[in-house]
Amino acid sequence: MTMVRLRRQDPRVVGSYRLLRRLGAGGMGVVYLGTDRHGNKVALKLIRPELANNPEFRSRFAREVAAAARVRGNRTAPLVDADPEAARPWLATAYVPGPSLQRRVGDRGPLSCVDLARVGSAVADGLVSVHAAGVVHRDVKPSNILLSPDGPQIIDFGIAYADGAGTLTHTGTAVGSPGFLAPEQVRGQPVTPATDVFALGVTLGYAGRGSSPFGSGPVDVLLYRVVHEEPDLEGVPGPALPLISACLAKDPLMRPSAEEVRDRLAVLARRQAEAAGDPGPRSGAVRTSGGKSGGAGAGSGGEQAGAHRSGAHGNGHDSSARSAAKPPNVAGLAAAAELLSAPPGASDAAAGTDTGRNRAGARPPAKPRTPSGGNGPRSRGGSTTGGGNRPSAQQRRRVLLHQAIVFVIVTAVVALAIAAFQGGGSSHKAADPTPGVVDDGPGELAAAASAPAADWANRTYADPTAGGASVTLIGGTATVGADRVDLAATLPATFYGEPATVVILTRTPLDGGPATHFVELFRFDAERPTALGVKAVPADPRAAATRWAVEPGAILRTVTVPGEPDVVTRYEVRTDGSLR
Repeated sequence: MTMVRLRRQDPRVVGSYRLLRRLGAGGMGVVYLGTDRHGNKVALKLIRPELANNPEFRSRFAREVAAAARVRGNRTAPLVDADPEAARPWLATAYVPGPSLQRRVGDRGPLSCVDLARVGSAVADGLVSVHAAGVVHRDVKPSNILLSPDGPQIIDFGIAYADGAGTLTHTGTAVGSPGFLAPEQVRGQPVTPATDVFALGVTLGYAGRGSSPFGSGPVDVLLYRVVHEEPDLEGVPGPALPLISACLAKDPLMRPSAEEVRDRLAVLARRQAEAAGDPGPRSGAVRTSGGKSGGAGAGSGGEQAGAHRSGAHGNGHDSSARSAAKPPNVAGLAAAAELLSAPPGASDAAAGTDTGRNRAGARPPAKPRTPSGGNGPRSRGGSTTGGGNRPSAQQRRRVLLHQAIVFVIVTAVVALAIAAFQGGGSSHKAADPTPGVVDDGPGELAAAASAPAADWANRTYADPTAGGASVTLIGGTATVGADRVDLAATLPATFYGEPATVVILTRTPLDGGPATHFVELFRFDAERPTALGVKAVPADPRAAATRWAVEPGAILRTVTVPGEPDVVTRYEVRTDGSLR
């Protein structure tokens, strides 16, 4: 927060707190930096004089105090003190040093993928604590998230809704910040924890692209967009896009819970961090996007990525994954090659083996300098040795055995490295995996006889062709603009041993243009489907039939064209559930 000096009309003492600076002002009052008698800093909110006599505002403030007192968590600023009955009611929370997320993005631009995932996971963790107390915040937005040295903190429960508290608004009246409200808030419908998840999705969209997914403009325009239009998520880091899109579903029942958002973003943050900081030679594991990371020096990663790409083969495919790092255990291969080229007995000498003449601690004898044509025996390597150093038959057999073992190991390592770089021999690898994703190989996807029941014909799905927007099916179909979207297939599966389902949607232009398949993978958390990955693939316009199946680690599409052999395409599933 930005601190400014107190104004002439500002009080110097409120309750037992001495006020030092102004931190900000809002619709309900002014927030000050204060200290108690022990020197502990607090953020003290003082209601405006013109509102202190308004019963509605007093009631709202009392509710804020009650809600803040119920919340316990390390991601929310704890309530320290309050006096709702004072002539000018006030509330004091622990002071959180650090800028708001809004200011951070405004000053330095959108967050990188790893920072976006870390901030989002922390804020979602705070919402878990809020919801566990029976409270809905109702005003989650970038200015209410402070980036402290201990991590993001949620502040300002000024319009929080607690279970059992009556609403202070009339039906159809929205309370909150336009552009960050959920559709149900705009319609004046009851709020739930899913309301905060929607606002979190808007906040993360803002942090990931630098502007609100619903744009800017008059209040009524923003409210209309929230209810009737899809968010603009262009520029949001790709790995975070499916989850943010799910948070922004118009139907509250289709949104993930705060717990799911927290856990999935925590996994994403860990993988992105490991990818960015892993110095090991894993085959092209890091795919640097080169986008903004919110500070000076952000271009270094992009330059490095460009250097890796410069070695791409001219086959129309991105081979940066192969040129970005050496094969596994290159140092070991070099050492093995050196060992294989060494003369017999060298391995024993290098290991300090006692040959019978060079005892421990004894100085090795100098090699005799034999002139050309002399009588000193010459080794196969061309150097002269003393006759007494000629290796015995037992030593030669031992060296040969060592060489054979090393040869077998080197051969196996080279074979594994080649197999790793070729993706296990798959001929259907995607041309350009999502930047920033750690490619750990195929995930443990497998076909299953059944999966938990879900109403696949009546739910909201991600539409990857529309920048991460969603499409809601009713009765297995939906009309989106000039296109029709139909539920084509559902395939029961397991993902790492847990129930999962692959859902296939087909988007067909009504004017007869080329169709597109949406391949979407869902897992089940407590019998509730959660989206993991989605991929848009063009349909074959010549196809007489298209069949889908699940095989270990991949989803298969078989296209039947009259008079031609069937065409089988394999879409691999990564370890995080994304598709390639």
